[in-house]
Amino acid sequence: MLTHRLHNLRLMSVLQQGLVLALVGAVFYLLASNASLNLKTLNIASGFDFLSQRAGYDISFSLIDYTPDATYARAYLVGLLNTLLVSVLSIVLATLLGGALGLARVSENWLIKRLSGTCIEFLRNVPLVVHLVWWYGLALALPGVKHSASLFGVIFLNNSGLTLPWPQQGNLVGWGLALMALGTLLAYVFCRFKEARAPWRGFALRRWPTLLAGAVLLPLMVYWISGAQWQWELPVQRGFGFNGGITLVPEMLALCLALSFYSASYIAEIVRGAIESVHRAQYEAATALGFKRGSTMHQLIVPQAIYPMIPQITNTYLNIVKNSSLGVVIGFMELVSSTGGTTLNQTGQAIECIALVMGTYCAISLLISLAMNVYNHRIGQRGH
Repeated sequence: MLTHRLHNLRLMSVLQQGLVLALVGAVFYLLASNASLNLKTLNIASGFDFLSQRAGYDISFSLIDYTPDATYARAYLVGLLNTLLVSVLSIVLATLLGGALGLARVSENWLIKRLSGTCIEFLRNVPLVVHLVWWYGLALALPGVKHSASLFGVIFLNNSGLTLPWPQQGNLVGWGLALMALGTLLAYVFCRFKEARAPWRGFALRRWPTLLAGAVLLPLMVYWISGAQWQWELPVQRGFGFNGGITLVPEMLALCLALSFYSASYIAEIVRGAIESVHRAQYEAATALGFKRGSTMHQLIVPQAIYPMIPQITNTYLNIVKNSSLGVVIGFMELVSSTGGTTLNQTGQAIECIALVMGTYCAISLLISLAMNVYNHRIGQRGH
């Protein structure tokens, strides 16, 4: 009887969700049909055929080859890659900085605790646009090319950006990243296999040395076996700029730093709150067993605090991706600046450009949410 009732509840739930989805689809169809009819009445061209036309505008930074003679579709791809690059760099830096500030916030050292608290309150209470303008002004105030700050003679920082060495064969970078990801995955599978067959001996062994070894050794092994030639293109000063290497423009640096420091303050508070939610008896039990505070925090408290962190940190990651659109304030050509700005103004295809930008951000956000929800589900299962 109970099974039959649960089956009916699930069936009703599926029917209700299907009905809501059908209604939403019908509304979008009516809106699209109405917009298409109005555009046709006004003799305004609609559709995405404009993507194959010549763009005619320049983009200061691109990860792929791009010239003003490229198409609008190529400009869209460049803007998308710039958005993803800024988002990934900001997420990584914000996570590291926010985690460090959060741990410092619960430190037993009074000075470290107060300094981290002051830093967090300052960062989170200053608007993001102000962060962005301040970092951009600081980047432009750096010395000129002739007086660049140099690191080992291969990395240069000046008011034109950060110039780094870059491989002459750019396709090797993509293969190297793919092999690093594969090596990390194989190392993770090896760790799970080893842990499943190892007897319990207190705290689990650390995974990160094995994961790091997998990420480094597999690309090196493939590189050695394949006999590929990896040659670096070192930047050399020529006149008012550098030849060779890759230059991260000031607009990109300012956007990354602004997003990272601003979001790190929120991640720090999430980390602090999650750690303080773990019952005090956990600390006392670990102390009674003779564990040091570092080991207790790293292998007992933080693993328990991760589960409540994930939903809030996911929201912060989504905000980082969406706030990357503020690059338009300082002229960084990301997705909104390129497709939602210049392309829209030149073609007049407002509905198509905005729909393309909205759909892209929605897809990126859904993928991030899916990945974080899967991870959260696995953490929850491990906790039970």
